[in-house]
Amino acid sequence: MPFGNVPPGILAGAVEKLLAKTDEDELAAFYQRELSAMPADVFAVFLEAMFEAFRERGESSEDAAEGAGTTLERIAARESGAPQALLAYARSNPDLIRESTALFVERRPDLIETLPSSLQAALADRLAEPAT
Repeated sequence: MPFGNVPPGILAGAVEKLLAKTDEDELAAFYQRELSAMPADVFAVFLEAMFEAFRERGESSEDAAEGAGTTLERIAARESGAPQALLAYARSNPDLIRESTALFVERRPDLIETLPSSLQAALADRLAEPAT
C-alpha cells in the first residue's frame, strides 16, 4: 500500500500505535542490519530522530555519543561501527528505539517505506480498517 495519500498526522499516529505493540528487539535488529546500507539522507533523518529521543530524556546528543563510547563525528561519518554503538546504547534505554522510529516517521513520512516490511504491512492493515 502506498502511504503517500495518507495525511502525515494520521500516518504518524498510526505508526506510534503500532510501535507500542512492536517488539523493540526486533526493531533494533532491523536497524542493526540496515544502518550501514541506509542512504545518507535516511541515515541522517534517523540519526537526528534518535538524538531527539535522547534529548527528550534529558541527555544531549554529545552525552548519548559518549555513552555509546564514541563521538558525534564518528557516528555521522559512519566510522568503525560508531552508529551501531549508538544503537546498542539506545537499546539499553527502554522504548528509545520505538520513540526514535516514531519521530523519524513524524519528520519524514515520505521515508516510511524504509522501515521494516512487517511494520509497513501492519500499518497498511491498520489504515485499511474502517474508522470506528
